[in-house]
Amino acid sequence: MDNKKADPATEPTPSNVPADNTAIRIACPYEHRLLSQLLRGQTNRKILDDIIGTTNAPEYVSRLRERGVDIAMEWVSGLNRDGRKVRWGEYYLPPHEYDRVRLSLGV
Repeated sequence: MDNKKADPATEPTPSNVPADNTAIRIACPYEHRLLSQLLRGQTNRKILDDIIGTTNAPEYVSRLRERGVDIAMEWVSGLNRDGRKVRWGEYYLPPHEYDRVRLSLGV
């Protein structure tokens, strides 16, 4: 009986998982706190601003994305204090990024 194993080169790799599992270059404390918060779960921009100590969290999300960090965003609908319909973005890490972020933060 011929017991051949599948050739890993011919097996498809999932497209949503980055092949590079290296550490992320964290350039400043804002980025460190942002990634730490995203490890805790989905977070909106206002909360991120408070936690990381800035008034422009999307800028730091953008900088990390430019360095290859997959930070996803989901639109959430709700009402503002005046009862008007609004929507806001909530950032989160996809499951395939958790190990890489933990490695980068030394967690």
